[in-house]
Amino acid sequence: MNEPTIDVLLQSLVDEGRGDSARLAHLLVGRGIIDEATAWLHAQHPARRHLVVCDAHTFAAAGEKVVAALQAVGADVETLVLSPGDGDAHLVCDDHLIGELETRLRANDALNPVAVGAGTVTDIVKMASHRAGRRFQGFATAASMNGYTSAIAAVLSRGVKRTLPTSQAEAIFADLDVVAAAPAYLNQAGFGDLLSKPFSTADWMLSHLVRGVEFHERPAQLLDDAYTQLISQAAGVGKAEPEAIGTLTRTIVLSGFTMALAGTSAPASGGEHLVSHYWDMEQHCQGQELFGLHGAQVGVATRISAMLFERLLELDASDIDPDACAAKRPGPIDPARVAAQHPHLTDDVIGEVSEQFAQKQRHGQALRDEIAAVRDRWPEVQDALSLLLIPAREISDALAAAGAADRPTKLGVTPEHAVHTVQVCRQIRGRYVALDLMADLGRLDEWAADAVAACEG
Repeated sequence: MNEPTIDVLLQSLVDEGRGDSARLAHLLVGRGIIDEATAWLHAQHPARRHLVVCDAHTFAAAGEKVVAALQAVGADVETLVLSPGDGDAHLVCDDHLIGELETRLRANDALNPVAVGAGTVTDIVKMASHRAGRRFQGFATAASMNGYTSAIAAVLSRGVKRTLPTSQAEAIFADLDVVAAAPAYLNQAGFGDLLSKPFSTADWMLSHLVRGVEFHERPAQLLDDAYTQLISQAAGVGKAEPEAIGTLTRTIVLSGFTMALAGTSAPASGGEHLVSHYWDMEQHCQGQELFGLHGAQVGVATRISAMLFERLLELDASDIDPDACAAKRPGPIDPARVAAQHPHLTDDVIGEVSEQFAQKQRHGQALRDEIAAVRDRWPEVQDALSLLLIPAREISDALAAAGAADRPTKLGVTPEHAVHTVQVCRQIRGRYVALDLMADLGRLDEWAADAVAACEG
């Protein structure tokens, strides 16, 4: 799938949502498009005062240009430069910043929120606008995450990283000159985030087969051709070659659409994302700087996830013993035991985690029945997952070619810490993923240690 083909597909998705006030109405991806984008903004909202929201970095990258271009067409503009909270080295999309912006929007109906930034800035504006009943527009400053066109936001709420529903932006603009000029580690993070697609989709399929979660073929397959092209351009992403950055940016935008169409983050977020979220939660609770950008962490976790899936699919139905699984977990897990597994989280956050975990954890007869059903359908499960997955070696090669982090220690995470994270991160969200099945089968602890060791080796 070449760039013109992706552009046609993207435009068809925009056209599909016309008339729906919660869907994206306009998309512009290309070089030097800021003037065209701001002219559209002013034409659509001639009487509004544009509130350009950014941080210090994204103001320098594009915010200043956006403000100047809006002023040049006669628009009324003001700028809000967000700053990290006390004790935070980086901006965090949390309840506090969202609440402050929501209050500001509710106090002035004339304000039109315009996000200029990447993941954090976009999610803050997206969530605040949604809660205030307002549409927003966004200018991408890096291809570092896939949420620009999604209808969800990743929010640190009450200490837990949550994926919350929103509306899509009214418009998204991605100037490829701006994106290509971003620091390499930002676009490498976006590449790492996108690498998870086969494994997040496999998690989604598994939840469908085991728990009956609704699965949609269209959003699951929409990214396939673009993903294959992106993998082939991994080295170009690392070198910031224009063609590769164009492919990366368009694939990022397309990935957001898959989540919007599915009504869930499942097409692009599985167990590998829980690893990244867990690391962020730990660091936030301890008042420590994050190990890395979300996408960089996801890239490493995807490599581990790929290895875990390979171990899972090697099992034979005869290896699955429902009675043994149930015997190891005859009753609900003791809350004190859950708390002991999260030494770097605060008590309040552990309480939130326990609530999430309780939503999906099974024991006793219910667990036995579920594992028996998995065993009886195991060839079908294997076939369905095998059609979605790619070899772990391809993930390793792609990360290396792009110059992205490919192992926990490259992020500053010790192997021991990484193993523990893989073993317990599934507890932070009620969504069923392959890590849950591996744990229910009594395999996760061993496999996590093996996968991290192989990753580091």
